[in-house]
Amino acid sequence: MNRAGLFPIFAFPIILTIGILLIPVNPDYNDHALAVRALEQMERWYVGHLVSAIAFGFAIWAAREILGVLPKAPWFTLIFIAAGAGLYAAGMGADGIAPAAMMASGESALTFFDSSGWWVSGVFMGGTLLFAVGLFIIISNTIQHQIVEGIWRYIIFVSALVFVSAPAIPTGWALYGVAAAALGIFIPIGVSIQRAT
Repeated sequence: MNRAGLFPIFAFPIILTIGILLIPVNPDYNDHALAVRALEQMERWYVGHLVSAIAFGFAIWAAREILGVLPKAPWFTLIFIAAGAGLYAAGMGADGIAPAAMMASGESALTFFDSSGWWVSGVFMGGTLLFAVGLFIIISNTIQHQIVEGIWRYIIFVSALVFVSAPAIPTGWALYGVAAAALGIFIPIGVSIQRAT
């Protein structure tokens, strides 16, 4: 695989991590007043969510490149990754743009957080479920075909568990777990593919 093929594999977790680090932390998602306080740093809030949403576009590209080196990965894997990534991007966009737009117009962003409820949460849950299916297919195939070996097999598997379970924790600190997990999955896979080709 050439450098162009490796680029999205490394880019996805790095861009996602940058986006997550930019988002001001809301320590308790159940306390909407804390979300409004985090939103006071509107530029960081907006840009962090936007960068994170863009990262999931790279996730689809990265998955496509990884699947290109796997001899027998199911054809529908990329559909799950793309659908999950699309829902993640939509959720990040809604969560980042809508409350910021409300504050910019002079309205209270608390209205958005109080009324979004399952609309936004459901999008993230659907994204997590679909992305997880594709992600575990990719991981099982990279291990089965010995693309990732040694301790790295356990690291990417545990990282995948963290990636799909951390969003269920109702705190912004869990996003750091998502970022670390993305790095723990895609960097070892990228390095292993680079060594193998």
